[in-house]
Amino acid sequence: MLVDFGGERLAVTPAVALDGDHGATIRAAVYDGRLLRFPDPEWRCVYLGAGEEKACFGVRDGAGRMFVLEVLDERTYLNGRFVGGTYFGDHRVPGLAGVPKSPGAAIGLRFTGLVKARQWVYGHEWARFRWRPDRPSPLDAPLTAYLRLVLGGRYARYHRHYRDVHERNVLFEVRPARARGVPVVTRDLHGRIGLRRVGLQPIDLR
Repeated sequence: MLVDFGGERLAVTPAVALDGDHGATIRAAVYDGRLLRFPDPEWRCVYLGAGEEKACFGVRDGAGRMFVLEVLDERTYLNGRFVGGTYFGDHRVPGLAGVPKSPGAAIGLRFTGLVKARQWVYGHEWARFRWRPDRPSPLDAPLTAYLRLVLGGRYARYHRHYRDVHERNVLFEVRPARARGVPVVTRDLHGRIGLRRVGLQPIDLR
């Protein structure tokens, strides 16, 4: 699978575990006002999104393994969790302590140095599924309606069991054709059109 890192499209595979070298590199991270930067020049970072308690960044190591770093503001952290997924560990990152997400901002998200590393999944927010990942398409709306119809019952169950469920913290997870899920034909960053499966993955529920 390809992921776009600011115009640089690189192949990635989801990491299944992180080792001590990963931990050392994570603990040396700094924030440049937009992305995380690491001492290993082969590592890449892409911004995934932020809420009231954390910002999330997708990280690719030098071997092409992809994972997510949740960079927390512990003052407002309410234990929003990646439900059903794997966390690889917590790290204290001195270079991220007391750093505002938006440079110069007097209020808002301010990192406190606690970083949680977790599994990465590829997908799109419940708000809108994408036929192709690099740009909007007229097919986005009908595909979103179809998937919401089929997966709406599961989304409703999340609403019953968790607080603060909304269309930005539940993903349409795009899976390989042989995996479980709703069959959908999509286009990837290679430009290839093919069958994929789609399921739901909550990413920040409590």
